[in-house]
Amino acid sequence: MLRLSAPLAVTACVLALLPGCDASASDRGEATTSEPGVTASWGPTRDAPFPGSLAGDIAVPASPATVLTVRLRNARFTAVPAACEPSSIVRRRSRIIDANTALLCALPESRSARTVHFEAVAAGAEGDEMGGTVRDRSGDLEAELPTIEIQQPPASLSPRLRLVSSPDFLNADVGDLRKGPGFWTRKRSANSINAAYRRTLGAVLKDWAATRPDGVLVAGDLVEGHWGTDDLGTGNFGPVRTLAEQRAAIDRAARTYYPQYLRRFRQHGLSVFPAPGDHEYGDNPWPAAKRARATALRQQFARYFTTRRNGAPVFPDHPRGPHALTAYAGRPLPDVQVISIDPFDITPDRARLGLDRQQRTWLRGVLRRAVRDHVRWIVVQGHVPILGPVRTRGSSGLTLPGGARSKVWRMFEKYGVDLYLSGEAHDVTVLEHGGVTQVTHGGLFAYGLTNALLLDFYDDYVYVSLRDYDIREDNRGPRLWQTRDDGIPARIEMKQAPFVIGTGVVPERGGMRHETGVLVPRSLSGPQRLEERHALTLTPRVSAAPAGRAGRCGRC
Repeated sequence: MLRLSAPLAVTACVLALLPGCDASASDRGEATTSEPGVTASWGPTRDAPFPGSLAGDIAVPASPATVLTVRLRNARFTAVPAACEPSSIVRRRSRIIDANTALLCALPESRSARTVHFEAVAAGAEGDEMGGTVRDRSGDLEAELPTIEIQQPPASLSPRLRLVSSPDFLNADVGDLRKGPGFWTRKRSANSINAAYRRTLGAVLKDWAATRPDGVLVAGDLVEGHWGTDDLGTGNFGPVRTLAEQRAAIDRAARTYYPQYLRRFRQHGLSVFPAPGDHEYGDNPWPAAKRARATALRQQFARYFTTRRNGAPVFPDHPRGPHALTAYAGRPLPDVQVISIDPFDITPDRARLGLDRQQRTWLRGVLRRAVRDHVRWIVVQGHVPILGPVRTRGSSGLTLPGGARSKVWRMFEKYGVDLYLSGEAHDVTVLEHGGVTQVTHGGLFAYGLTNALLLDFYDDYVYVSLRDYDIREDNRGPRLWQTRDDGIPARIEMKQAPFVIGTGVVPERGGMRHETGVLVPRSLSGPQRLEERHALTLTPRVSAAPAGRAGRCGRC
């Protein structure tokens, strides 16, 4: 799917990847086939993001709107073609399916012919033949891709490191109230989970596990977190009249939902590395009564995700001060730095978005050491976007004040951060400033907006692909219980297998390039809102640090 370490030799130099194969258009020996209505071909490529990439063209005549299905043999798609109408997280159009071996390309009506240029990479063994078929939905257009023999064994398509990022997973309190220390009975309320949620959660986590990631990043809003309150007066977690009672209710809620959250990941062999979101602090806004509960909520997050049973920090690299146990850093490989920040500076006296002085000092130190050690890739996760505007759906739209002028973003630029991964918006937006790329993604699980960004680290680039999940909710009928309002939909189902709706490449020089599909940066006139609806460590896997690159930060 990604990088081939050596050029791929094929008959007649059709891919122009071998030394001496810089042929002119007239003698390249392109492999072409033509059927009535469609012409399909493999051809040379010089500007694809991956060494060893293949290129193909599908010429489609003037026609009404249609969806092409392109299926490859012994090859995988690496990008969503520009000619194909991109999907969004709520409008499914063009997408890569079936383990990246097939493409659904939605083409609008056109009075003129058009060309669909696609890119792929060999996935067979030496001697195998690459090829494929092209068909439209009506069956009127059909063609066979020419076959090309693989004359050299492709290198392994496995990256050196793979991370999955899915902010706002789950953004709801999902758990069996019978397995908590509360007082729930069927007479008090509905439960907070059912068979439909178990099936759908299992399908998503099974898909993540199948990609064999080294870790899963969740940039905040693991739970709904309206703990210490009880809108419906059920008493499931006890009384909430006084601050002491609210803290006791917070403890019971955390002991119910957080262990079950962790257990789901462990049952699928996944390690989760979360950052706190506004819902881990009780959700915004923060009047005085909620600010008084913030410390208890922060302590519960740390209890389950960043401390050991004896209270010692799981991550040795963390700041001092109030965020000592909610921000951390680690290197899963010697040349990959991962940082998780906590942008919620909430005390009994104030509530603001931003990093306090102690966390900024720590962050600067982590970045300086990364530059000193010639770390090649720096990835930061934090719940709220910094650049904007971003698309939002069912979100209050929290952002870090100052944007690109903020102290945090200027620090990212100074020290060469590659990617900043954020959530909160429940939609997808890619923005870039000063060579640093912000990818805002993730979504509301109970409302069908879940997606996950795969980050594949290779020697010279990071390949990213956004996986989307066709989860449908049904708001009719009874709902699952939450501490706030009338709960979440009880009926939820994944309708089809996961698919890819966007790709991109982060080269070592910084900035995302070759973006396709939903990951293409777009100019937004303003946030687009959807109507509101009611112990783990980053352990290096290799011992020898690569040479890296010098001079990453000339002003350090």
